[in-house]
Amino acid sequence: MPVRNQKDIPTGERRRSFEGLEKLTMEIKRLTQPILGQRGFAGTDILEYWNDIVGENLSQGIRPEKLTFEKDNRTNGTLHVKSAGGAFAILFEHQKQKVIERINTFFGYSAVARIKITQGKLSLKKQPLPKPKKYISDREKDILKAKVADIDDRELRTLVYQMGLTRLEKK
Repeated sequence: MPVRNQKDIPTGERRRSFEGLEKLTMEIKRLTQPILGQRGFAGTDILEYWNDIVGENLSQGIRPEKLTFEKDNRTNGTLHVKSAGGAFAILFEHQKQKVIERINTFFGYSAVARIKITQGKLSLKKQPLPKPKKYISDREKDILKAKVADIDDRELRTLVYQMGLTRLEKK
């Protein structure tokens, strides 16, 4: 069967095309590569996956600045990171060895041997405040109990009741 052009396929049958996003990603990497190369980052991957490497909490207050190597050597480098404050620096200090292992595993060779932490001003991402749980009245609880009362299995009835309470809290 011949391959049809997306325009020839009826709208309801068309598959989404992400070709434009892939091109954009490649273009961004092409533009940022020279700048990041000056900072010692052979690729944008360490920046792109920083949250995964250090974890969501630490990534909010620790940023990679540059990766330096001895002359003519691209192994056993020093990763320079900036900390938003002393608390982040202390927490990161305790996890430095694990971060080094993760980065080296990510690259597949011993890219980083040391991490140097400096403190400075970073713009921190603000975490949204958790929504307070809604108060569930006794009347609402009684209505929910009546709805699950027909379930014979006691364990299942309890689980469905707890799930219903959770749904009521989110409203």
